[in-house]
Amino acid sequence: MPTGAQKIAETLIDAGVDHVFGIPGGATGAIYNSLFDKQDKMKVILARHEQSASIMADVHGRLTGKPAVLMGQGAFIGTSGGFGIMEALMSYSPMLAITDTSDTGFWQLGNNQEVSGEYGTGDLLSILRAMTKYTTLATTPNEAVLGAQLAIKHSMSGAPGPTALLLRTNASFGEFDPDGPVGTHPSAGYLSNVEMVAPPDAIQRVVDALASAKNPIIIAGNGVHMARAHQELRELAEQMVIPVTTTYKGKSAIEETHPLSVGPMGIYGIETANRQVSEADVVLVVGTRLRPQDTASHHPNLLNPDRQRIFQIDIEGRNAGWTVPVEMGLIGDARAVLTQIIQVSRDQGLSTRELEPRVVALAQRKEELRFFNDSPGLTANQSPVQPQRLVRLLQESVDPSTIITLDAGNNRAWMYHFYQSQQRATFLCPGGIAGMGWAVPAAVGAKVVRPNSPVMAVTGDGGFMMTSNAISTAVQYQLPVVFVVLNDGGLGMVRENQRPNLIASEFVDTNHAKMAEAYGGWGVQVDNPNDIPAAIHDAFRSGQPAVVDVIMDRFEPFGQFRAGVSEFARR
Repeated sequence: MPTGAQKIAETLIDAGVDHVFGIPGGATGAIYNSLFDKQDKMKVILARHEQSASIMADVHGRLTGKPAVLMGQGAFIGTSGGFGIMEALMSYSPMLAITDTSDTGFWQLGNNQEVSGEYGTGDLLSILRAMTKYTTLATTPNEAVLGAQLAIKHSMSGAPGPTALLLRTNASFGEFDPDGPVGTHPSAGYLSNVEMVAPPDAIQRVVDALASAKNPIIIAGNGVHMARAHQELRELAEQMVIPVTTTYKGKSAIEETHPLSVGPMGIYGIETANRQVSEADVVLVVGTRLRPQDTASHHPNLLNPDRQRIFQIDIEGRNAGWTVPVEMGLIGDARAVLTQIIQVSRDQGLSTRELEPRVVALAQRKEELRFFNDSPGLTANQSPVQPQRLVRLLQESVDPSTIITLDAGNNRAWMYHFYQSQQRATFLCPGGIAGMGWAVPAAVGAKVVRPNSPVMAVTGDGGFMMTSNAISTAVQYQLPVVFVVLNDGGLGMVRENQRPNLIASEFVDTNHAKMAEAYGGWGVQVDNPNDIPAAIHDAFRSGQPAVVDVIMDRFEPFGQFRAGVSEFARR
C-alpha cells in the first residue's frame, strides 16, 4: 500500500501543481522523498529560509494564477513562512502550505518542536487558520489526500489566497486505504469551476454610465493581474476612450506609455493621475479594494461618492463598496466582466470619433503636469546618487519586458512614482503586509516561473540584508537575476521620520556586491550615476545572479512627492 506521503505527492501532480518551495523537515520530509522520481512534473526548489520560500510561492501564485506549495516543518512554516502566507492572504495570491504538527507520540508531554496545540506546545492549527482562507488538519493518509484536494480548490475559488494542509505524522507515514470513504476520487472534480460573471442589466447600466460620462476614468488594481485581464482592460479603454490609472499593486495593469494611461494614483502617485481621478464624473474600479494608500487616506477631493458615480468590479462581494461606497458592485472575475462590458458597448455601436478630443486634452494635461517627469533630480548627476536619478537610469537601461520586484520602504515609493512601466504585467510588489525583505526572493521566484524573462529586484539595503540568502538559491538553480540595492546606509523611511534624533535606523557601511560574490554570483558597487548604465548592462550580461550596489544620497526626502501636496488636495 502507498504511504500518505506518496499519495500526497501524486495528488499534487494530479491537480496540476508543479512547483514546491521550501526546506524538508518533519513529516514533510517523506513527501519530498516521494517527489524524487517525479521531478519531470514537479520542480522542487530548496530555499535557504522559510520566509524566502513563502515569498517565492507567493510570486508563483501571482504570475500563474495557480498555487505553488510552500512545504517544510511545522514550527518554521507557521513562523518564518508566515511572512509570505500573510502577504498572499492580503494580496490574493493562491498558495498551498503543507506542513506538520511534528508530533512524535509525546505531544502531551511538551516535546520540543511539536506544534499540536497541547499544553506546552505551539498551536499551529490556530496560527494557520488565522492567516489563510482555509486550513484543514489531516490525521490519516486518506484525510491528507482529500485535504490537499480541498486546499487546492479553496486557494483558487473566488478571491484566491493561501490555504494550508496540516499533517499529523501518521497522515504522512501511514498507509493509504484505496477503499476508504474519503480521499479516493480524482482531483478534477474538486477543481472544476466556471468564471463568475455579472448580470446583463448591471452591465448595461455601467455601459450607459460610461458612454454618457464627460470625464470617465478606470482605476485598475491587482485584480487585473490576478485575472490576467490586461488585454481586456486595454481593449475597453481604447473602445470607449477612457483614461486608466492604477493603484500601487495594479501598476503595469496597462503600460504607462499608452496614450490613455495617466499613471499611478494615490498617496505615492503622480499628479496627472490624481488630478484625473479627482475630476472624473464616472469611475469604473476594476479589481482593487481602494485602500487608504490608493485613495490618499480617503481624501474627499480624490474619490467621493457624493459627486461621482462609482462602479466596482471585484471577485469578492465583500470588497465592492467596502472602503468607498459605490453605485453598484459587479461581482465576478475581472476578465469575464470586462469582456461583458466590451461586448455590450460594441453591440451598441458606440462611436469613438467624437471622443478624440479627449485624447488630445489628455496629452496636453500630461505635458502640462510633467507626466513621469516632475523632479529635477531625474537628470541630476551628483554623487552619491539621487534616488530619482537611479530610477530614470534603470528605466533607460533595462529591457522593457523586465519583470521588476519591489521591496518595502522608500525604494518602492521612488519606483512607483518615477518608473514608467513600458509593458503590462511587469511590476510585482508587496502590498499586503508590505514587509521588508520581499524583493530579493520574489525576484528569484519570478525567474523560476518565467525563466526566459529578464528579472530585476529593486530593494533598499535594509530589505536586501533580510533575505539575501535567496541569492544562494539563485546560484544553485542558475537563475540570472539582477538585484539593485539602494544603499543609503540605513532604514531610509524610518530615518526620514526620525530626523534629527536618529535611533536604531543606521547601518555600518556594507558592500553588498561582495555578498553576491561570496554566494558565487557577480557584483559591483557604484557611486556615480554615469557608471550605472554600464553596471546594469554588465549585470544582465554576466549570466549570473548579480548585485549592483548603488551608494545613494541619504538625505533626499520622499515626502516632497506625497499626494498631500498635489493639486487635487488643494482644490
